[in-house]
Amino acid sequence: MVGATPRQVRAVIDRLFRDGAAVSRADRSKHELFPVGIPAAEGECLREWVKRENAATTIEIGLGYAISTLFICEGLLANKPEGARHLAIDPNQARRFANCGLQFVEDAGVHEMLEFHAKPSEILLPRLVGEGRGFDFAFVDGNHRFDGVFVDLFYLGRLIRPGGIIFVDDYQLPGIARAASFFVKNLDWTLEEESAADPVHQWAVLRTAKGPDKRHFHVLRRLLEIWVT
Repeated sequence: MVGATPRQVRAVIDRLFRDGAAVSRADRSKHELFPVGIPAAEGECLREWVKRENAATTIEIGLGYAISTLFICEGLLANKPEGARHLAIDPNQARRFANCGLQFVEDAGVHEMLEFHAKPSEILLPRLVGEGRGFDFAFVDGNHRFDGVFVDLFYLGRLIRPGGIIFVDDYQLPGIARAASFFVKNLDWTLEEESAADPVHQWAVLRTAKGPDKRHFHVLRRLLEIWVT
């Protein structure tokens, strides 16, 4: 049972936005939290989507400073405080972020609901599929290159419940928007929400297909040829 409350998580979120910086307890290094951490407007949107989908199990690629993690946990606790679980993937947590993300999760009292993995997502996600794992909701903020995001979306499409939500960060980057467009155009995913156009920071909300992929390989080949030209 998770002992934290949404109010406790909110207090840490408010502190991080107010201070804008923090000191790692691991090595005493100082970290500017933004713009690496998501902005408040995106966090509020993320939390509301978690609540709207009545999610109990969530997965996140890119823990970073855990700003998004805290918003997700706030939504999870509002939905199902006793069964809430969140899995986060970040191979750079110790090296780049001095474990600040894990530190803030502990400060918020939600460390017991967090399953953390320091492996790259392209290694861990296939393993989760093989283990038969499943999640209600996903947040993607890891590898920002086209091929990395494409692989993340490919496997998340198998891990998220049919018709589930995948929230995509940094949608203003051409590689990320391009990767997402393949799944929308070819796999019956839908673009549920898109933030206002912004060259610095944008996000999008995708809903996966409700049924299986029924494309014939001849059709798939032609669609792929059109898509890559």
